[in-house]
Amino acid sequence: MLANSLAEKRELLVWFLRTNRLKKPEAARVLDFIKENKNLLSRVQFTSKLSDKKDALLVSAVYTNTFPFDFRLNNINYGSVDQVIHQLKNNPPKKLFIWLSYASPPGCKLCSRSGRKQVQGIPNPMSMAHRMLVEAARNVNYKESRRKKLLSKIDRALDEKNQGEFTRLTVELRNLYQ
Repeated sequence: MLANSLAEKRELLVWFLRTNRLKKPEAARVLDFIKENKNLLSRVQFTSKLSDKKDALLVSAVYTNTFPFDFRLNNINYGSVDQVIHQLKNNPPKKLFIWLSYASPPGCKLCSRSGRKQVQGIPNPMSMAHRMLVEAARNVNYKESRRKKLLSKIDRALDEKNQGEFTRLTVELRNLYQ
């Protein structure tokens, strides 16, 4: 399991949505719905094996070799995002297994690549991958929060016609994403 607490699960969903372009873009509505519903989010368990699960959701990013979007509730498949949200509202499963399929970053030492030797000396690769994923999500969330604060301060500097502060803040904003 990648995420245990509600906050970690929400953070993972936010990271996935911010850092990946989805094969089926409207699937983001389903993930947003789950993210905002604490009762449903508490029932989520992340996995990469859905074949034996009767209540499962697959959302794929581009550049993956998985199906774009699939939702199954009590072994009945639903194809449209509106149907999925309706089912989640009215018939929430006891446990919802979610597979967020995304392409591994090029420099990932934990991801399998053809022709790459196994990494030695890592005691628990899953916990290491989890920490890396949580850290990446926190980094994205921090940058987004910082960007909003800087934009607000830039607006204030413009309102006050403070050229020096405006210049300093815009340079800081530019450097945030470099």
